Amino acid sequence: MQTACSKLKFKFRYGKIFSTRYRGKTLVISADPEFNRFVLQNELTLFQNDLPFGFKAFMGEGNLPFLAGEAYRSKKSLMVAFLNSWQIQTRFFVDVEEAAKAVMTSWRHRSQILADEEVNKFLFNISIKKALGMTPDDPEVEELRKAFIAANDGFYAAPISLPFTRYSKALKARDIICSIVKRKVEDRKLSGDNIDEKENDLLWYYLKNNPLASMQNICDAVIGFIFAALLNTQNTISLATYLLGQCPKSLRQLKDEFKQNDTDTLANLTWDAYKNMEFCQSVINETLRLGNIVPRLWRKTLSDINYKGYIIPQGTTVMTHIAAMHLDPSAFENPNIFDPWRWLAIKKSNNWMPFGGGLRHCLGSEIARIEIAVFLRRLILNYDYELVESDQPVASPLVTFSTGLPIRIHPVVEMAP
Repeated sequence: MQTACSKLKFKFRYGKIFSTRYRGKTLVISADPEFNRFVLQNELTLFQNDLPFGFKAFMGEGNLPFLAGEAYRSKKSLMVAFLNSWQIQTRFFVDVEEAAKAVMTSWRHRSQILADEEVNKFLFNISIKKALGMTPDDPEVEELRKAFIAANDGFYAAPISLPFTRYSKALKARDIICSIVKRKVEDRKLSGDNIDEKENDLLWYYLKNNPLASMQNICDAVIGFIFAALLNTQNTISLATYLLGQCPKSLRQLKDEFKQNDTDTLANLTWDAYKNMEFCQSVINETLRLGNIVPRLWRKTLSDINYKGYIIPQGTTVMTHIAAMHLDPSAFENPNIFDPWRWLAIKKSNNWMPFGGGLRHCLGSEIARIEIAVFLRRLILNYDYELVESDQPVASPLVTFSTGLPIRIHPVVEMAP
C-alpha cells in the first residue's frame, strides 16, 4: 500500500559510495551493503565509532558506543550476561506484557489518545523497571521520563553551552538522571546483602558484578540502557501503528494471526506463540525497513584504508547509510511501499541491517522485537483504532510524528482491571 513513507526516497546520483565535504572535512557516504558490512565488521581494527558530540556528552564516555579494546569487551560481556536468553524469555517477557496491559487499561474511559506518547510510557515503564527496579507509581519516574525526552532533543544539536540551547538542556537532564541514580545506588548499598535477588535489575546486577565501578560509570550504564531501550523502539512501534492504520488488509491479517495463536485476548503472549507469528514478524521487518531504528552509522578510519583500489585516508568519517540500503529498488521491489507480505518470501537480504552489524550489533534486538509484538497484539485485540489526522512520519533523522500520532480508539473487549 502507498503511504507517506513514499516520500522517503533515495536517488543514487553519484553511485552507492561517494565522498563529499561536511563541516569542512571529507565524508564518505555509502549505501553499498558490501562496503557497509566491511566497515562494521572491522570495528576497532580499521574503524572506530564517530557519533555526534551530543551523544557522548549526554550518554557518557563510559558507554559501550564510546569504548574500545578491553574496556569495551568487559562491559559488553556484562551486558550480554544480563540480557541472557533465559531472562528475555521469562522475566522480561512478563514485564513487557504487564507494562502493555497497564498502559492500555488506562485508556478504558478515553476515546482518543496520542499513540506516540503512550508508546513512550509503555517502553519507559519497562526500561525503568529493568534498569532501576522502579514502578510507574514511583514519584520520580515521571521526572526521569521527561528528562530523557529533553535529552533526546539535544542529541543532534550544536554543542553550545548556553542556558536556552537544546544541548544545554540535554546536559541538565543528564544531571537530573544521575542524581536519581545516585540516590538509588546509596539505597542499595545501605541495604547490603538484603537486596532482593528476584528483582535482578541492571543496577543490582551492576553493583554485584562490578562493585568498584565509579558513580559516573554506573550512571553511564543506566542512561545507555534506558536510552537504547526507549528511543528507537518507540519510533518503530508508532510507525507500525500508523502503517497498519493506513493498510486495513494487513491489520485484519495480523489480527487474525493473533487470534489463531491465542483465543484468550486477555491472556499474556507466550514465547512459543510469539515465535510462531510469521505475519507479525513480517510486519515488524517491514516497519524496521521503512522506519530504520538506526538510519545511519558513523565511523572514522584508524589508518589509511585500501578498499578495492580506493584509498580512504586516516581520520576520514564514513557514514554507512542503512536507510538508503533499505530503500534500494535493486534490493526491494517498490521499496517505498508498505508491503509486509514481501517478508514471507524473503529469507535473507544483504541489504537488511536494521540493528547494525559487526561487534556493535544491537544487543537488544530480540527485546525490541518482543516489545513491538506485544504492544501491537494488545492494541489490536483490545481496541479498534483509526488515524485521526494526517499526521505523517517525518525523518529528522529518526522517524517521528509532529503531532504525536493521534488515534481514535474503540474497546472491543472488557479489559481486566
